[in-house]
Amino acid sequence: MSVFTRNHAANGGTSVRERAARGAELAMPAAKNASTTLRRGAEDAGTTVRRSAEDAAAWARPHVDEAAAWARPRLDDARAWAAPRLERGGTAVQETIAPAISEAMVTAARKLDVQPARKNRRWGSVLAITMMLAAAASAAAAVALRRRPAEDFYAAEPAPMTEQPIDPDGSEPDIEANGHPHA
Repeated sequence: MSVFTRNHAANGGTSVRERAARGAELAMPAAKNASTTLRRGAEDAGTTVRRSAEDAAAWARPHVDEAAAWARPRLDDARAWAAPRLERGGTAVQETIAPAISEAMVTAARKLDVQPARKNRRWGSVLAITMMLAAAASAAAAVALRRRPAEDFYAAEPAPMTEQPIDPDGSEPDIEANGHPHA
């Protein structure tokens, strides 16, 4: 007979369901026992870890206090040693490096800055040309007045004099320093 055509009834007539139920019945007490054992083991492990941590902390407390007492004066010495050196370093940076960095930043800013468009200076040039023309005209007038003959200069009518009393004989009266005639 073939393996594939074997009769399942040869197992004593129990079905798969019955066999699974029987296996579950046998496994149930073992699982309960295992869970109880695991729970007790976890509790024991937690207790052991807690005790170990407490023991380590109890051991470390005095050692930490001793280490802090030992380190405190050494830390103060280190700070006293480092403070002036740090101050000198800051001063050196301020006096040497900072100006160079500042100058480089200003130079870069000037290179980046857009040059403003040149303003139209039209009024300034107009004013300058006008001033130059006025100066040339006054120079030409001065030259022309110098070349003019002296008789033309005095040919104009003399300005009227202020009224002064005239003596009956037609001569001018004597005038004092204050501008009044003698009486």
